[in-house]
Amino acid sequence: MKFPAITLCCGLALMSGIAGNSVSNNDTDCPQICPALHQPVCGFDGFNLKEFANPCSLKASNCRRERSALTTYTQTDMDWCSTQEVTNLQEQLKLNLDVGPCVKPCPMIYQPLCVSNGKYRGLVPSECLLSNYNCVLMNAGIPPNELLRVLKADSCDLSPNEKANI
Repeated sequence: MKFPAITLCCGLALMSGIAGNSVSNNDTDCPQICPALHQPVCGFDGFNLKEFANPCSLKASNCRRERSALTTYTQTDMDWCSTQEVTNLQEQLKLNLDVGPCVKPCPMIYQPLCVSNGKYRGLVPSECLLSNYNCVLMNAGIPPNELLRVLKADSCDLSPNEKANI
């Protein structure tokens, strides 16, 4: 009679030990320790941009924010966090649009694009002018990874309702 009771107690103790030490695969669990990897990611909570050391740090922060009923961060293009916003991109990049093959007429329709070259972020009045800017940059010997690329249409502001579009 003692044997089944001891077996039952030992079995329950063993099962509770396994359950206590197992890692939950529940997506709502907060990471307690993140790897010391530097893989920066940018997050936007509808009002603020914040750079995180890696995706795990972003997930841990979001978990804590959810539990505190705060808005979570959505991962965005890293250029939003790592570039300097400038008001006159053409002047900042010292672009001379009067140079030969890059001069092509553009319609006078204002359809701004927020662009970045990895260092600066700013508005270009139209897609046609963006093409002209990149042509001038290429002719100046700028590598392809430093050409201007579109981050967003219309403006360089991220508003709360645009959170889902980035």
